[in-house]
Amino acid sequence: MAFFFSCTNEKATDGKTNENENKSASEVTTVDSLPDAKWNGEYMKIDSAEKKENKRKSRGSEFYSMGSVKLSIGDKAHDITVFERKKNGLTFTTESIQAFITSAYNENIKIRFNKQKIVTEHRVKYTADPTEQANQSFSMTINMGDQEKDQEYRMEKGTAEILDFSPRTGVLHVMFEGTFTDKDGNKQKGKGAIKMNFEGAVMTAG
Repeated sequence: MAFFFSCTNEKATDGKTNENENKSASEVTTVDSLPDAKWNGEYMKIDSAEKKENKRKSRGSEFYSMGSVKLSIGDKAHDITVFERKKNGLTFTTESIQAFITSAYNENIKIRFNKQKIVTEHRVKYTADPTEQANQSFSMTINMGDQEKDQEYRMEKGTAEILDFSPRTGVLHVMFEGTFTDKDGNKQKGKGAIKMNFEGAVMTAG
């Protein structure tokens, strides 16, 4: 009995292996085939193919906390705790104290107190006077900055009290209550408190 062995598969495998080895040996790495790189002073650093996206600039630096303003007019209540930088100011003379307040949401408040020797003798009650002429009086305007319709209010009648004021540290603490009138002449009751620490207080000529 005769036995026959086939070597066809083995030869084919050996041939394929030799072909791959020859192909690998013939491949030469060139400079053009390398990824882009730059010399950083010590070695060649490969640049990433991905583009770096610019980070969105934060607006946090434009707003900051400097106290609080709580107020209610009619059935609307507002609690302001974030303010726009460089748009809030506290000024004073020997006979007046004036504050300009701008929140991060376009709410604007202006309040002014008139009184002789107000810097040293400010802890008294003041009566509302829109004309800003009477002694020991105050005026106040509020603009809520609504996107659909500006809501502006002016204190017509009421009282206010300065609980604390410091030209050195920029502190102003005020409480107020009275009747506000809007641009259409509608009257509404309102009250609130301002307790803020401004970046500083500036003395003006008059």
